[in-house]
Amino acid sequence: MAKNSIRDYANTAASNTDVQGQNIDEGCSPAGINNAIREVMADLADINDGTIKLVSPSFDAATIGSTAIDAFPSGTKMLFQQTAAPTGWTKDTTHNDKALRITNGTVGTGGSVAFETAFASQTPAGSVSVSVASHTLLLTQIPSHSHTISLFDSSSPDGSPRKVAATDDINDSRGTTVSQTAGGGQGHGHPNSTGTFTGTPIDLDVSYVDVIIAAKD
Repeated sequence: MAKNSIRDYANTAASNTDVQGQNIDEGCSPAGINNAIREVMADLADINDGTIKLVSPSFDAATIGSTAIDAFPSGTKMLFQQTAAPTGWTKDTTHNDKALRITNGTVGTGGSVAFETAFASQTPAGSVSVSVASHTLLLTQIPSHSHTISLFDSSSPDGSPRKVAATDDINDSRGTTVSQTAGGGQGHGHPNSTGTFTGTPIDLDVSYVDVIIAAKD
């Protein structure tokens, strides 16, 4: 196979018998060695400027500009939306059933109620006790009205009261009379009273774990 770039170079030295068409096999002409070296240098330059990409490079350490490229340091914690931890990571089971809180200060933990408990459907139950003060209606607060009065006379032969008849000398042909009207029909009210409600409290002090939002420089 022709070695037209560094990607074509073989891991076995004996398999590298040419460089860009320049014969470097055993017994080759010494005149082609100079050109072969030049071709190797050209291949390296192609790697340097990105003309040819490396297949799977591996570095013990590397930098871009003056910034070191490094894997996640041991102990780094991140959020993952999956059940099992990725390869090379260990699942932290310290916190469970808690909310995440964003803070711009020192991170910590707090709260005492599990997330599912705090936000479960809860129906408050209780009672309201209201006391209404007694109030006696005044005459002005009673609708205008009158009363029919039956008239009686105690001059019967046996001395017992008798209802006045229409033939008696009285200004009422029916033996009755009507009282004067009274009442004003005004409104009335009751003093306000304070009611109290007692029920089951809803505890929203949800447990949380602080996180921060960071942007790469």
